[in-house]
Amino acid sequence: MPTTAQRLRESLDDPAGLEALYRQDPDAFRHAFDELSQEGGDSVTRRIWAARLGYSEPARHVDRNRLWYTIALAVSLGALLRVPALWLTEDWYYPRVAPSLAFLALAAYFWREQRDRRRLVAGVALAAVVAAYASLLPGFTDSVVMALVHVPILCWAFVGFVSTGAEWRDHEARIRFLRYNGELLILASLMALGGFVFSGITVALFDLIYKDPAEWYARNIGIFGAAAVPLAATYLYDVAFKRRTGIASVLARVFSPLFLVMTATYLVVALVGGKNPFVDRTFLITVNGLLLVVLGMTVLSIAQRGLQDTVDWTDRINVALLIVTLAIDLVALSAILFRLTSYGLTPNRVVVLGANLVVMTHLAWTCRAYLALIRGKGAADEIQRAVAGYLPVYAGWAALVAFVLPLLFRLA
Repeated sequence: MPTTAQRLRESLDDPAGLEALYRQDPDAFRHAFDELSQEGGDSVTRRIWAARLGYSEPARHVDRNRLWYTIALAVSLGALLRVPALWLTEDWYYPRVAPSLAFLALAAYFWREQRDRRRLVAGVALAAVVAAYASLLPGFTDSVVMALVHVPILCWAFVGFVSTGAEWRDHEARIRFLRYNGELLILASLMALGGFVFSGITVALFDLIYKDPAEWYARNIGIFGAAAVPLAATYLYDVAFKRRTGIASVLARVFSPLFLVMTATYLVVALVGGKNPFVDRTFLITVNGLLLVVLGMTVLSIAQRGLQDTVDWTDRINVALLIVTLAIDLVALSAILFRLTSYGLTPNRVVVLGANLVVMTHLAWTCRAYLALIRGKGAADEIQRAVAGYLPVYAGWAALVAFVLPLLFRLA
């Protein structure tokens, strides 16, 4: 069997063969290349590989201004969450403003890159509108709860508007924003898990000195930690990982087939077991929750896919997921229409009906583009355009629910 050095000599005129040999065993390749270099000889290929193997990445320069800016944002967000809650009560204040403020803090992080005054004015205006509107909404009726759930979606859309900068109309920039959301979800989950462990150890230690410190810690320290998690995760993604961790891509490839099997099995078992979404409200809620999870998984998987026009098994899994999700949406939509005609209009039914129509349209458009690619009649660019081009529709729907629905139902 030829040694690595012999195979390297035979592949000097074959760039693809050299790359494959390197990836097969990088350490053995380095040793073989060192042997070959001692024998003498010179060529462009040898110089390129010598530069590649001898390259040492320069020490990373820590942008201290960005670091302190992130810390200041996290502390400010924690203070904005904790201080007003002292007199407004946590149960009333946190559900109304906490999610929106967290997204606006992320928008402030990305604003530092462009420092566009118009976006700064828009962000301040949005924060003022959110705070004023949330304070004016009375109680927690169905329409008010639906409005409070959808206001953060508008703030999330504003994060995308700020982070994409002048390219906010470009679908590739929107795809990069979706990739960031996937990476943020993973990094924030890991940081939150670490924070829970640290908090648990801290509370356990102080429990030996003080009586029941957990509640005080959660209210006064934990809230600052929770506020810092998305900002810290964004900073890591931006600075430490240079916006290319690839974690979401790997997880999407792993979990897409698992979600496909789980979703199909759940639907079959539930329907065979006699579960009827037309009369079983709990099952209908579960189906809608499953719809949102599968939709998110599918969108993230497509966002991580790239622009290659070649079709592999992950593409077929994605199409199958889209078809199954469309089937789930049709079942949920039929059940909601049945309940509307049977029991009348309520804020919750109107919102669920509208959300299902919005999602079903998006899924159908994306599935159509994906099937065209698989049949060789479309391009990967059309799939990303279908995914990213529809994002403003979600923002528009969120605005309708947040500001129009409470008026239609008179805050009921």
